[in-house]
Amino acid sequence: MKEKLEAIKAAAVNAVKNAADEKQIEELRVAYLGKKGELTAILKQMGGLSPEERPKMGQLVNEAKSYVEGLVSKKREEIKQKATELKLKA
Repeated sequence: MKEKLEAIKAAAVNAVKNAADEKQIEELRVAYLGKKGELTAILKQMGGLSPEERPKMGQLVNEAKSYVEGLVSKKREEIKQKATELKLKA
């Protein structure tokens, strides 16, 4: 499960870097962080873990979730700023 979490995190980082507009950013946010998102799915699978593993895995998932949320937020701000700059130049 830890490997899957790292793979999802890496894929999210790559996808966010390559997003070109606000619509793509929102789609990525939903795909990774939404109700049926990939990170949310891992949280749901944690019920099958042993009681000793759950806190460690929960912490890792929450850290990954926070990291991806930060990336999405930062990229959204960059896109908004670029759009504002383009409007000012026009």
